[in-house]
Amino acid sequence: MKKWFGKITRPSRTAGSTHPEKADPASLPLAPGHGSGIEAPRWQSIIEQLHAGSQLQLDILRQALNLSSAVLLWAGPTPDQLSVYSFSGAQDRLLPGPYRLGTGVTGAVLKERSELLLAPISSTSPKIPCYRSHDQVGSLMVIRLPLPQEGSWTGNLALLCLDRSDPAEWSASDQQMVRLTAEKLAADAVQARALYQSDREQHAYRRAFEGLQKLNAALGLNSAFEASARAIRSIVPADFIGLSLAEGKRHRIAYVEGENAPELQGQSFPIDQGLVGKVLKYSTSLPENADYNGTSPVFSPAHLFAEYRSLMIVPLKQEGGGSIGALIVASRQQGKISSSCRTILELVAAQVTVKIDLAHAHEQINRLATIDSLTGIANRRAYQRGFEAMLERARRQSTELYIVLCDIDHFKGINDRFGHPVGDEVLRQVAKLFDRVVRTVDLAARTGGEEFAILLEDTDKRGAWKAAERLREFVEALKVQAGGQMVPVTISLGIAAFPGDGNSLEKLVSCADKALYRAKETGRNRTLVYRDMET
Repeated sequence: MKKWFGKITRPSRTAGSTHPEKADPASLPLAPGHGSGIEAPRWQSIIEQLHAGSQLQLDILRQALNLSSAVLLWAGPTPDQLSVYSFSGAQDRLLPGPYRLGTGVTGAVLKERSELLLAPISSTSPKIPCYRSHDQVGSLMVIRLPLPQEGSWTGNLALLCLDRSDPAEWSASDQQMVRLTAEKLAADAVQARALYQSDREQHAYRRAFEGLQKLNAALGLNSAFEASARAIRSIVPADFIGLSLAEGKRHRIAYVEGENAPELQGQSFPIDQGLVGKVLKYSTSLPENADYNGTSPVFSPAHLFAEYRSLMIVPLKQEGGGSIGALIVASRQQGKISSSCRTILELVAAQVTVKIDLAHAHEQINRLATIDSLTGIANRRAYQRGFEAMLERARRQSTELYIVLCDIDHFKGINDRFGHPVGDEVLRQVAKLFDRVVRTVDLAARTGGEEFAILLEDTDKRGAWKAAERLREFVEALKVQAGGQMVPVTISLGIAAFPGDGNSLEKLVSCADKALYRAKETGRNRTLVYRDMET
């Protein structure tokens, strides 16, 4: 076998040889189990520096110990495989990898030992799995790198394999040099990983900050949910993102991205079921380490998420109160949500909570701006906007639209005789009766003191008349008492139609008002249709 002496010569890179730079990043020493999947800007530089250092260590070791080859095997790209990370020697000796873990010397080292020394080599001795031939191997040494076996390093494995043609036993000084080299390689990997982790976390926080800025700028709940999803994807390689909001004893999925999103959107689940329900109940993030085996129900027993291996459910916690919802993030790959990712997800959840609170506040403000405070039905502002929209729709679809103007008869007399509190109660009681007359497509509003209006879509003259008459009869039967006396309440109504009576809002109101005035003139407690009045 060819010996290497004098100046250190780097091995040539022949076609078809296993080469560490070509390995999948998941097989490299910084990558096993790393958290977010969002690579740091200096990732490639850190990997290259670590590889260059390990390559130099192997070259020095090969020359110092007169080795034929020195190879550093690292676990990956899958947990049951090994790949060549660094190699010093003739590359035509290498078989294309990766190699199955547990075969040859790898199996021998894994069985309750960290070192394997063989001299001389026999036909029954364990083999190095990446070598094409072991015919000229006289002695062999394999040492497991002393890497941390906790945290994100758990299950990590690196083997330093050395061989030479000399069948003599390895001396104590040879062994000590190899052990020191193994410690140096492990220390370099730990330091490089620490640099990588630090740079990656800084990068993740920067990207999360950018995502939060976009989230803060989002207007409306849907925009906030979409901005949240973008922020989450900047820090976690998520295959599923969902947001569920609490509604009493249930929670409803308000936003979802990923597999089965159309089926899940809008679905409601009991809070006493699934991991989401527990998060809402106890206001704490689950699972603790973000690992998921697909057996615990996420939403309900029918939604196990069996294909996911990383899962984090974060509560949307209100300050000083409980949770108003939960943020669900999942990945099919294991170990994709680190503790730092969890911290960032909780920041995102806090911002989403603020957005939801603000949206509810704005919704309440908008509601107050369109609801009459005394009666609880639409006010004049909502009536004007609704009238314009419904009229435009009727023009566009060439359909009829009916307006019914209503006025409480002798309302001033009620106030003068019984007092304004009784008058207010009459207005409230009359307003309640509109719910018994109008449909969901209609609009009922208080347009003035004792004046009301109804806008009726998708109906005809007979339908509008029947609705108005029903309301008149309900009001006539109304029983309002004041000081032991019954307050007489009746209304008069006038009806006009688009397009028969007019094409503009002003014209329709004028026609309906004329019909209402005629109803009052001719005895009150009546319903008149404008077109009938003209004939």
